[in-house]
Amino acid sequence: CDHVEAGTRRRGSHIIFSDDRGATWRLGGSTGPEADECEVVERTDGSLLLNIRNYNRKLPCRMTSISPDGGISWSAPAFDKTLVEPICQASIRRYSWPDEGGKSRVLFSNPASEKVRQKMTVRLSYDEGKTWPVSKLLHGGPSAYSCLAVASDGTILCLYERGAKSAYEKITLARFRLSWLTDGQDR
Repeated sequence: CDHVEAGTRRRGSHIIFSDDRGATWRLGGSTGPEADECEVVERTDGSLLLNIRNYNRKLPCRMTSISPDGGISWSAPAFDKTLVEPICQASIRRYSWPDEGGKSRVLFSNPASEKVRQKMTVRLSYDEGKTWPVSKLLHGGPSAYSCLAVASDGTILCLYERGAKSAYEKITLARFRLSWLTDGQDR
């Protein structure tokens, strides 16, 4: 979730979580400043990785924060300079766990440009989001919000806004396999 602090008007990110399959919900910790529109993914060690939209234009990239306690507290945000962004929402999803597919794989998508919402890109990490050695451009033109999903057969889905000139007049669902994303290096 995201919020604006009363009084300071500073933007921040936080989570709401359930430990009982959605029967009840609790407010978790928050992180910021100048952050919002975050998504979270669980890492293999049980910690959580929060990937955060960043308003600091001195470092035009995503921020990340780690929670060792299920979202109760978060580390100070760090800047991930590989994940450039023009202040836009992004998506992060786990593709596979080491015990399921032989490798830990985490996917990420966003418009990978520092100033303009364009270049919708999907990335792949094998080390819990520490590095992103694989990337593939889905759409070079105007693009904005995206949402990743993984189908039961392993197909990767990326729903995203895109356009031909400067608007985002279309919503596109891209379907592709891990082998396409990795140029056949991973299946």
